[in-house]
Amino acid sequence: MTVALGLLIGAVVIAVFGPVYLRALLRPRVRPGIALAGWVASPLVAIGAAITGAALLVVPDGASVDGLIGMARSCVNVVHGDPAAWGYVARLGGAALVAAAVLRVLVVAAGIVRKEAALRRRHLTAVRLLSGEDPDSRVLWLDQAVPVAYSIGGRHGAIVATTGVRHLAPEAREAVLAHERAHLSGRHHALVRLVTALAKALPFVPLFRAAHPAVRVLVELAADAGAARHCGASSVCAALRAVTGEVVPTTSLAMSRESVQLRLHWLQAAPPGGRHRASCVAAVVASASPAVLAIGAAACLVLLYCLGLEIL
Repeated sequence: MTVALGLLIGAVVIAVFGPVYLRALLRPRVRPGIALAGWVASPLVAIGAAITGAALLVVPDGASVDGLIGMARSCVNVVHGDPAAWGYVARLGGAALVAAAVLRVLVVAAGIVRKEAALRRRHLTAVRLLSGEDPDSRVLWLDQAVPVAYSIGGRHGAIVATTGVRHLAPEAREAVLAHERAHLSGRHHALVRLVTALAKALPFVPLFRAAHPAVRVLVELAADAGAARHCGASSVCAALRAVTGEVVPTTSLAMSRESVQLRLHWLQAAPPGGRHRASCVAAVVASASPAVLAIGAAACLVLLYCLGLEIL
């Protein structure tokens, strides 16, 4: 039971205190992709730790996966005899609580996915009827003077832009399209749906509540950084000032909808190139560290408890 308790404690620590230490990633000197990896991985690690801990709680006696899981139970049994019925009730109650929370998230997520899929299908059908598709860039062009561009995720994701974007300077136009391509290649729409489902399903969890607005901005910052690598930061800044995101559908990601002034500052203070993928992996691993530390702490406390009982 020791590992189960450690995992559950780790899940609680991440869920409650995650926003405190993850805010350190929200700085211009930290690459947006790294910050995004940390903010997305932490809720997933918390959920994974809670599910694994709950599963271990209901492991039958004698079916321990390793010695640590049975350490606490064995120690209590030696000193106090067979565990009381309340121990089984507590274990089953904890597992049931986690199962109910996970079921709630799945139900809410399924509803969001169905609703957004229907909206995307209707919107793309209407856009394709009104637009001309560029076979080279896979962009659906709408005849409108105001420069607007946005991306629609999903299996058949697409970029929608107005002819106003075509009339921008070549560098700005390419930056706009590169930004939207970065959204599609990074599957940013799916990440936003994930944190939206978590925030709606369990709004009382501090990490889930904070992750929603943070990820909404970070996907835009990450797409800006991706576009800047191809077109230059100055071109992306010009594109941000030129396009508008006021008339785009709510299920899409648009270049100039989220925190434009913050993103301009971020682009201007961006760090030089580095090992981006390795840093993202490190951010994901670091997100799991509270759960690992909690398991170690639980094991140490149980061991000290057992040793103390033997001395007494």
